Amino acid sequence: MVAVGRFDGVHLGHQHLLSFGRELAERKGWSFLAYTFPPEPPALLPLDVKIHLLRRFASEVEVVEWEKIRNLSPQEFLEKEVVGRLSGRALVMGADHRFGRDRAGNPELARRLGKELGLEVHVVPPLSLGGEIVSSRRIRELVSMGEVERARELLGRPPVLFGRGIKGVGMGKTLGFPTINLELDPIVVRPREGVYIAWAFWPNGNGPALFYYGKRPTFPGLSPSTELHLLSSPPSGLPEVLEVHLLRFLRVDTRFPSAEALVQRIEQDVDEAKKALAMICPPAPLSPWL
Repeated sequence: MVAVGRFDGVHLGHQHLLSFGRELAERKGWSFLAYTFPPEPPALLPLDVKIHLLRRFASEVEVVEWEKIRNLSPQEFLEKEVVGRLSGRALVMGADHRFGRDRAGNPELARRLGKELGLEVHVVPPLSLGGEIVSSRRIRELVSMGEVERARELLGRPPVLFGRGIKGVGMGKTLGFPTINLELDPIVVRPREGVYIAWAFWPNGNGPALFYYGKRPTFPGLSPSTELHLLSSPPSGLPEVLEVHLLRFLRVDTRFPSAEALVQRIEQDVDEAKKALAMICPPAPLSPWL
C-alpha cells in the first residue's frame, strides 16, 4: 500500500488520509509506505521532522528527489515507480492530488490506469474544519499572517519554528529581559513580525517563552532579529537545536518612543503570557532529537 504526497506539515488532512491507508493495509496484511519529497521553502516542516511524523502512520517512508520523477508521465509514474520499483498493490491519494509530468494525472486517471496495471486506487475525500478544507497552503498563509491559533486547529498542534541559538548583541539583557537569539531554519515559513506566546524545546529542556521576530524598530541602528525570552530556567549555553511552538500572537512589531516604554510593554507581555499559559496545555516536541 502506497500513499503519495508532499505531506508538508503532516496536518490533520494528511493524518486523515494516512490513517485510512494504514488501516486498509493492516486489514489486507500489507505494509504501508508513505512516498514523499524533500520540502521546498516556505515549508511547515524540515525533512527530518516530516519523516519522523510520517513514521507514526507508515511502516516505511520513501523520500524521492522531485527531479528524478518530474518528467515521468502519469502512466510511467504508476507503472515504473509505484507498481514496478515499489511493488505497490494499492495507491491512496487525496481527491485533489495531481501526479506525473505537468501534473497531468488525477484520481480519475489513476483509477483508469490502475485497472490496467492491477493497482487498487483509493481516493480519500478532503477533510474540512470550520468551513474550510485543511491544506498546507492555507496553514502557511495563516502562519504568515500571525493567525497561529487557527493554524493550530488545522495542523492538530501549534505551528513550529526550528533553529539554533546564536550570539546576539545583548540588548535583551540590557533591557532586563535576556534572550536567546535564533538563526531560523531557512526552509521553514516565517511568521508575521511581532511578539508571540511560545513554548520552546531544546536538548534536555523546555519551557514557556516570549518569541520575537522583527526589525527592532525602537533601535533603528540594530539589524532585524529573532529572539526567545524564556519564562523559566534557560539552558546553560546556546542550544544547537531549538524547536519553538507558536501558541498565540500577542502584538505587532512596534516602534516605541524610548527604551523605557519598550520595557513597560515587555512587562505587560510577560504578564499576559503567564496568564494565558495557565490555560494552555504544553505541546509535545516534534523533532526526533528531542
